[in-house]
Amino acid sequence: MLTKSEVFTGVQQEIVQKESIIQKAFDDLNSAVSNDSKSTAGDKHETGRAMVHLEQEKLSNQLEQVKQLKETIAQINLNEKHTSIQFGSLVETNKGVFFFSVGLGKITVKKETVFCLSITTPLGKALLGKKVGEKVTFNGEIEVVGVW
Repeated sequence: MLTKSEVFTGVQQEIVQKESIIQKAFDDLNSAVSNDSKSTAGDKHETGRAMVHLEQEKLSNQLEQVKQLKETIAQINLNEKHTSIQFGSLVETNKGVFFFSVGLGKITVKKETVFCLSITTPLGKALLGKKVGEKVTFNGEIEVVGVW
């Protein structure tokens, strides 16, 4: 079984990787715009510039979302022991391993699959406050095996 610290590090790495990809795309767009000469005239050129501007806005919003993910994950106290499921819990169930932190979806940590979900997701709400041995019905029966 993975430790909460290992999963936490895996989540951080996923976030940093997302940020790096978005930042590179943003930098490439900025470079393309600065290399674009204004000597090209006409509607086609202006339309292209407008499309690049829209893409820059989209990437800027994605960078802001990554910043929010970083801020959220930073709130997790790895030393805190959980006896019931809450934000920051690493949970083993009969359906898989879940880390209730930020909504990254499925990640792989040390060749093991972990589902990173927000506690505000439907599954997070269903499991919130549950303890080892408790069960919930959510697309079938889910039994809590361990909470860290």
